[in-house]
Amino acid sequence: RPRVAPDTPRMSELDSMVLKCEKTGKLFFSEAEAKLHSEETGLQAFAQVSPEEKVWICTETGKVCFNEQQMAMHKRFVTEAQTFEESNVGELRKRQTATAASASGPVELESEEEMLLRNAGLSGKARKAAEAGSSGPPVVTKELVEQLLEMGFTELRAHKALVHTSNTGVEPAINWLGEHMDDADIDEPLAQEVEVKPREEVDAGLAKAAGDAGSQLTPAEKKAKLEEALAKARARKAGIDVESQKEIERARRQGGKEMVLTLREQQEQQRKRDMEARKREKREFELERQKLREQLAKDKADKMAAGLIVPAKPAPAALAAPQPAAAAPAKSEAETPVAGVSRSYEEESLSVSEATDKMAALPETTLRPALDLMGKMVANIAKAPAEPKFRKMRLSNPKVAEGLVHVPGARQFLCAHGWRVVEREYLELPVAPDVGAQAAAQSAAVAALGQAVAAAQEARRRAELESRRKEAAERMATARAEKEAIKAAMARDRGEVAARGPAQASVAKKLPTEGGGVIKMNFDEDDRPGHQ
Repeated sequence: RPRVAPDTPRMSELDSMVLKCEKTGKLFFSEAEAKLHSEETGLQAFAQVSPEEKVWICTETGKVCFNEQQMAMHKRFVTEAQTFEESNVGELRKRQTATAASASGPVELESEEEMLLRNAGLSGKARKAAEAGSSGPPVVTKELVEQLLEMGFTELRAHKALVHTSNTGVEPAINWLGEHMDDADIDEPLAQEVEVKPREEVDAGLAKAAGDAGSQLTPAEKKAKLEEALAKARARKAGIDVESQKEIERARRQGGKEMVLTLREQQEQQRKRDMEARKREKREFELERQKLREQLAKDKADKMAAGLIVPAKPAPAALAAPQPAAAAPAKSEAETPVAGVSRSYEEESLSVSEATDKMAALPETTLRPALDLMGKMVANIAKAPAEPKFRKMRLSNPKVAEGLVHVPGARQFLCAHGWRVVEREYLELPVAPDVGAQAAAQSAAVAALGQAVAAAQEARRRAELESRRKEAAERMATARAEKEAIKAAMARDRGEVAARGPAQASVAKKLPTEGGGVIKMNFDEDDRPGHQ
């Protein structure tokens, strides 16, 4: 099939067409650029622009305006925009082709944020390059986070609001939280971890990014210019001067602090009122109990006076009971039992090998708490050999008792390595002259115990496997013997059948009847088979 040549005039006409997005005002010098913009933004309204259509280009900022209204708005929002150069779309296309031969994208209009950053010493293109070069986590200012926390917001919501508002301040973050407070994912964590830095460090990073982009301003000048530009932008938006805007911001911050203090005072007063109410309820309860006791005592006295209750007489043995407190000598302090201790933790002394064998014979589930606790004890001693709290364990503590009291041989193993029971319920390791060597010896002892236990468990596992192997072999031998016996019995049966010779087949015979027909049998009720 012959190939059809492309319509060269139509392709040339499409290439020379200039389109403008009616929503954003961007110019596109090819159909492909307009389609790409439509796919990215979802906008479908485009208008064809004639190359002879006039445009006005701002000399200071480079913004392209299509009418006097756009120029007036640009002058209003950007103070340095004063002069405009008249041109047309065709000249603009030639200028773009000459300045950026390798770039075929649309003409980027400068946004208000880029204007503010450019006023601070960082141009729009440099800002985009800096943003493209930074691949770390989002950074928020610590002071802004603290202000939001003082206002009652959670830390996650504060981080999320500052990230979504580019860490511009508290007011944009509060506005964002007010708009997204009812979102379903407001309390879901961010996809990337947020890095919180002080204001000085954030400003230093911004100044460094500006310096990398080719700015000639110092960090202090950049910070001052940025703050001044933001203040001017807010003042223009509110229709007031810069100083009034700063005063409003200071008043807003002061009001936030006063609101937080008022809230704290209210909470403190409420807490005091609750405490007073609980105390009052306790006093009233005690008064009611006292009144009840007095009423019971009065009723008892009235009944005794009326003869309804006879007081019990004391038993003779109780009257003649001796007074042991006067005759018995006072016990010494050492003989007096310690309150709360119901048992002694002293055990028979064992050698290291005996205690190791005793613990190695235990099952894994019983021994594991002791090994874990001993490992933590020696690890703490190795970290801080001279720390007293790591050298003394209270055996009545449930967690300590689980590893050192309920596991047979655990305390005997530690006592064999220098530990001792003191004050009836404490296990203590005395301080040696060389605490470092002592800590190393304790670690080695626990490690050796772990190896011995592992070896004993492996030996028991192998013995169990060998026992199972022997049992399986015995079962197989028994099954084989039974099989051979069955075969021998079958062989004997076949020999006996062969010795009797072939069997004669039986022939069915017809029973004789009188009529030569079917035999009829009549049973009486008492003669029926199975009738009892």
